[in-house]
Amino acid sequence: MNDEIAFKVIFSTYYPRLYYFILEFVPLKDLAENIVQDTFFTLWNKRHELTENTNFGAYLFTVAKNNCIYRLRDQKYKKKLFIEHSIDTVELETNLDVLSTIDSSTYTFEEIERIIQQTLDELPPQCKKVFTLSRFEEKKNKEIAEELNISVKVVEKHITKGLKIFKVALKDYLPLVSYLFIH
Repeated sequence: MNDEIAFKVIFSTYYPRLYYFILEFVPLKDLAENIVQDTFFTLWNKRHELTENTNFGAYLFTVAKNNCIYRLRDQKYKKKLFIEHSIDTVELETNLDVLSTIDSSTYTFEEIERIIQQTLDELPPQCKKVFTLSRFEEKKNKEIAEELNISVKVVEKHITKGLKIFKVALKDYLPLVSYLFIH
């Protein structure tokens, strides 16, 4: 697979995940988008330094986290946030502290993947199918209802049930998996 095709696959897989992760700490959509773009710019520029067994989740979240920390510490950037967007300084400092403690190592991402798979396996079969179609195949509730020949209300109930179970199972990793809970 050539670099450009691989990059497009990684981009489409991780862009929403990184965006919602960063949005947790920089609560402005345009600035979160800029940080995600910077993260993928770094990936593209360093693509030849990565190995075949690189955990892209861990790598990208680490780069995004570091980009976010850098921005939140930058005085010029902070001024822009405070003046143009009236962001609370205490909130921003708290976000910076929390962000600094997040572990985005390969081990953490392997653990998250293990918990997600284990939690999926423990869901009732229909709930698992609905949740997988919704969160991992990104289908709309109406599409899922039609595909499984059930009502949209039933789809919504399964998703709600799955989300509650996942929130408990992934409570220690919520900033890294927020993409699961936003749709």
